This record gives sequence, C-alpha cells and structure tokens, in this order.
Amino acid sequence: MNIDNKTEQLIILLTRETYSGEVKWKNEQPPVGLAKGTEDFYPLYLQANYKGSTVGLYQRRYKHYYDEFEFYWCEDIGMCVVGEYQAILWDYNERSTALANLFEAAREQASGISGILDNLLK
Repeated sequence: MNIDNKTEQLIILLTRETYSGEVKWKNEQPPVGLAKGTEDFYPLYLQANYKGSTVGLYQRRYKHYYDEFEFYWCEDIGMCVVGEYQAILWDYNERSTALANLFEAAREQASGISGILDNLLK
C-alpha cells in the first residue's frame, strides 16, 4: 500500500474519531518549521495528539504568481506531523475531499460552535 492510500485511510480514521470525540483538536500557533522562511499566511492551525504523535491541520494562503509582478491569492488545506522543536517531519497537502472534511470537523470541534449555538438558542 502506498503512502497516499495510507494517508487517506488515516484522514478518514481521524475524521471518524473527531466526530466521536476521541480526538481533540486545539487552535495553536503554526509551528516555526511550517511558516518560517515563506511569505505564506496561516490563518488557522489546529493540532491534536494522536497515538503518541502530534498531528497538525492547517489552512495556508499563498501568492500564486502568473507574471513577474502579478499574483493572486490561493488557499490550501494541509496536514502535517510535528516533531521536536516544532520541526515538520511530514507534510501532506494534496487536494482531497477527505482532508477538507477532516479540517471542517476539527475546526468545528476546536471552535466549540455547537455549544455556543446551543447556548444562544436557549
């Protein structure tokens, strides 16, 4: 089984365990290893400890140049494994519906929006 298939399986497993509450995501600062030395902007970085590993999900905005001086902003969702000293040991940012679903589930959980909405509706 290749790495992409294993990654997709992990993403699906993390999504399932996020919805069941077994995996807890927290909003954190992006690791230095992810953002340093780039012009990229990370508006949201979520992190969870899963089976002894630190897994991160991020939203990345970056400039896509189509001319020497002309660019437009693009956005990606990615997943990474973070090691000691905030080093990025592995990074995955292939366009994937499963990854987008995991990011939305983690974002919803980390925001606590369900409880906020329940409180507001009382």
